[in-house]
Amino acid sequence: MSEAPSPTRGRLRAGDPVVFVERKGRTYHAVLQPGATTNFSGSVLPHDEVIDQVDGVRVRSRSTGKYFFVLRASMVDHALRMTRSANIVYPKDVAMLITWADIGAGDRVVEGGLGTGALAMALLRTVGPTGHVTSYELREDAAIRAQRNIAALLGPIDHHRVRIASLYEGIAEREVDRIVLDVPEPWEVIPHAREALRPGGAFAAYVPTTLQLQRLVLGLEKARSFTRVESYEVLLRGWHVTGRSVRPQQQMVGHTGFLVFARRVVAPDPAPASADEAPEGPAS
Repeated sequence: MSEAPSPTRGRLRAGDPVVFVERKGRTYHAVLQPGATTNFSGSVLPHDEVIDQVDGVRVRSRSTGKYFFVLRASMVDHALRMTRSANIVYPKDVAMLITWADIGAGDRVVEGGLGTGALAMALLRTVGPTGHVTSYELREDAAIRAQRNIAALLGPIDHHRVRIASLYEGIAEREVDRIVLDVPEPWEVIPHAREALRPGGAFAAYVPTTLQLQRLVLGLEKARSFTRVESYEVLLRGWHVTGRSVRPQQQMVGHTGFLVFARRVVAPDPAPASADEAPEGPAS
């Protein structure tokens, strides 16, 4: 039985998110639609001349005569430019979350806070069709928008489930491999994560502020079912490279959030009380 073609391979299709790249490297994001055009600083680029062309095709604007390359949008391109009503987890943080939480093909993952779908897209691509991602989201309108964003990049998928529910009230899944959170109060999820994660499973969370970071880390350290609690921040700086100079770019993607990781362990039995702490028996 032949496999269905990957939505990230082959020719460009209607509905695909793409980037038009001009000679100096500037890009413009668009979603291909029959009869539509993209205006790039006066250069009009008809989508009909791109649809059904090979990924990476070179096209010429009839209005200005300038040439552009057309590439199917990468996950980073799509995540940074897609329609959204909330802040996204930035690609630099997504990469760290997936790597440090050791997420791989076939894993069963629970995501807390679907948001715009940026993190879910990376999780779904990482676990692949043999894995599964369940996303918890409070707002149904946000979930619908996120699912549209995901479908635009990944096409139809059947290993994603969205629950319109609060993680603070519990996690229905059991024996999951990983839990990844982007919610305001992740420390409230710790007891539920303990019940949902298999022993050895990984807990990961993204938090924007130091107060959230402190409360989450202390909560995980206090819980008897987690160990190897680690916290990080990722800073991303580009470099300008020419024939005459090599120097760091003046602008960089600095603080966007803190990343917290922990591993689920089998909690030991409570230590027996010492003689000094033992309750007094009845007087003889």
